[in-house]
Amino acid sequence: MLRKFCQSLSIALAIFGVSSGQGVLADEVWSTEEYDVVYQDERNKTAIWTYGSDEQVIGTVFIDGLAGVYKDRGSYTGYWVQESSSVRCDTFREGADGKPTYHWGKFELKFIDPDFPARWQADFGLCDRKTTIKLNGTPITPLFKK
Repeated sequence: MLRKFCQSLSIALAIFGVSSGQGVLADEVWSTEEYDVVYQDERNKTAIWTYGSDEQVIGTVFIDGLAGVYKDRGSYTGYWVQESSSVRCDTFREGADGKPTYHWGKFELKFIDPDFPARWQADFGLCDRKTTIKLNGTPITPLFKK
């Protein structure tokens, strides 16, 4: 419930042009074929996205080099993590809680629109295997009129 309220508040602030001083951080929410995706946080140069439903965050995506980039966005790489998945990897990655997880995969991201609000396409896979699944992100905001 609180997460839904925060998402609604972020969108409302974006509509009225109010900024938190952090650019578009938390103003970005996308719909994909699978889940909603939220630009949740930044850690140094890494953007942190979460995905799932209003009731439950299922996973987290760490995207290298995206943090602090709000214009002229291009292509980025990173990885996703979950508590469980269909494959347990042989190696681990840092999970959302900072602890190791063996349920992760590659995430390759390309923004279709260079500036906020932006559509994107991502390819992802399991562990360090070749990416085989595509997701398309469409902004969930009244500002988006492409």
